Amino acid sequence: MPCEKEFTKLIPRIYKTNAENLGLFFFIKAQLQIFPAMNIGQAINNFRRFIGITIDDWDDESMRTIYNRVEKDFYENSKTNNGNIKAERDIS
Repeated sequence: MPCEKEFTKLIPRIYKTNAENLGLFFFIKAQLQIFPAMNIGQAINNFRRFIGITIDDWDDESMRTIYNRVEKDFYENSKTNNGNIKAERDIS
């Protein structure tokens, strides 16, 4: 794998994520905020229904993995951003 260039290290990983994965992350995040009783699996099904794809197009395990990876990147970026962006994880 090629070495990452110095100037790209300044760009947080969340901005390097493709639009489809960001859409998935923020859709699920919004669903969980609006409907606290909803779980990630239900939010994934809502996302799939919203964009008109089937489980054959994008399976649950891949979507959950992408959601968790982008969430990790999002919160790591907010911790290292010297308080410029407030993004606190809701553990409840």
